[in-house]
This record gives sequence, C-alpha cells and structure tokens, in this order.
Amino acid sequence: MLEFARLTKRFGTLTAVDDLSFQARPGRVTGFLGPNGAGKTTSLRCALGLVKPNAGQVRFDGRAYRQIPKPAAHIGVTLEASAFHPGRSGLNHLLSLAPGIGAGRQRCLQALEQVGLSEQANKRVGEFSTGMRGRLALAGALLGDPQVLLLDEPTNGLDPEGIAWIRTLLRTLAGQGRTVLVSSHLLSEVEQTVDDVVIIAKGRLVHASSLEAMRTLATPRTKVVATDPGAFGALTARMGWQAAADPAGVVIVEGPDAATVGHAAFEARVELHQLVPLQEGLEQLFFAMTEGPRS
Repeated sequence: MLEFARLTKRFGTLTAVDDLSFQARPGRVTGFLGPNGAGKTTSLRCALGLVKPNAGQVRFDGRAYRQIPKPAAHIGVTLEASAFHPGRSGLNHLLSLAPGIGAGRQRCLQALEQVGLSEQANKRVGEFSTGMRGRLALAGALLGDPQVLLLDEPTNGLDPEGIAWIRTLLRTLAGQGRTVLVSSHLLSEVEQTVDDVVIIAKGRLVHASSLEAMRTLATPRTKVVATDPGAFGALTARMGWQAAADPAGVVIVEGPDAATVGHAAFEARVELHQLVPLQEGLEQLFFAMTEGPRS
C-alpha cells in the first residue's frame, strides 16, 4: 500500500503541498487529480526522495523510498516523458536503465512489446512522437515488473487509440494486485480507468473516495420532452426543480433523478414523450471542488 501522511512542502513563501494525507491500495487504480499547479508532481517527487518535504512522509508498504533496496525494481515511475537521450534507440534507453533495476536485455524487449514499441526498438528516440515517448517512459516504469506504479499524466500525447490502450493496460496491472496511482488534471481523462479518486487543490486534499461514492455527490440531470410544455413547466415550478428549456421544447431538469421526474409527471397527469437520464456531472463537480474554470 502507498500512504501519504501529512506531507507538506514549501518553496520559500509558497506552500506547494499542504498537510496531504491519503492512501492508494493494491489491486486498484487511484486517480490523483487536480488542476495544473495543484501540487501533484511535487507530491510524487517527495514520495521518490527527489524533493525533501518540510513535514510528513510517504511510505511504500511501511517503508520510505530510500529504505527499499533497488527501489526502481519495486516502484515504477513516469515523471518526465522527455528525459531521453535523443540519439539513443528505444532499446538502448531501456538497456541504460536495466543495471540499476536488475533487468536483462530480454526483459527490455518484453517491456517494449508490452507498450507496443517492438517495431520501434531500434529507432532513435529523437524521432519519436510525443505519444511514443510516453509509451517508452511507461516501458521504463514497467522494466522491473514493479508492484507499485506512479504515473504522472500518462495519457499526454496519446491519440484516442493510445488512450484506450493505456486504460486497458492499467486495469490489467491493477487486476494483478499492483498499486497504480495515476495523476491527471482532468477527471474526464481517467474516469473510465480509476477505482478511487484523490483530488487536491492548492496543495490541499479536497476529496478522497471511490469513484462510485463520488458519483453520489454529483447532481442528477434529466432530459424531458412533454406534450404540454406549459403544464410541465408548472410542475417543475411547483416542485421547486431547476429546469431550463430550449426553443425546441427540450427541458433539462437538475436535481431529481429521472424516476422521480417521471413519477411526478405521472401523478400530475403530464404526458412525456422523452424521459432520459443524462450522465451525472462528475466533471462539473470536479471543477467545483477545485475552483477551477472550465476550459
């Protein structure tokens, strides 16, 4: 298990991470979320001993990173997808990492195959696309067959096919009992992947729960088309529901779920042609929690 315990990091007068505590559990994908500048990368750097915190600690199964023999063999990390020598091939990049992990050439080839780069093994990294560099960084993280993965914005630069691929890979890794922590500045990027969500803003924890528990906090929205828009409008006013209608007569009701809207319309003898539950506003909830403007 990965545990952040009251982690705090200041840079001069700036508090980048502020008393941060949460856990990421084995067998689950945890989304570490927050807007750009929220403190996600600094938190991960503290976990890896690259930055010394002012207070608190991060433990991997009860041990700090520096206390783990050959930590790169147990903890796979992607923090910077551009930290490659452009003249090296993808294979040679992994071979340069292999001695510190205890991996051989065959394992390097397996890691390239695992991330879909077998055909580019001998291609220079300087010729790689952003998405290919991201895959190579992930290959490096997987080289030691680690039980813990810390992945900083792993979908950056990937096309839709690549994003679908990495979702499947992360689900597979978690299914093998590994602890997977994935950072992102958008919930929508990881919503189909994660089991748990940890949300920070301005360095502080603002929410931590399972994704399903977070869904219960989102406001239901229902699309309604009534045969008598006036009667339905009177119903929404009487019930105190927030409703917005467009010129075509489509009404979006916020607050009650579709079953509640349908039952109230039935009781009021208001005929409905459409009653469609819409996806709950998780993204809107995320932005409300982090006080970030929606782009």
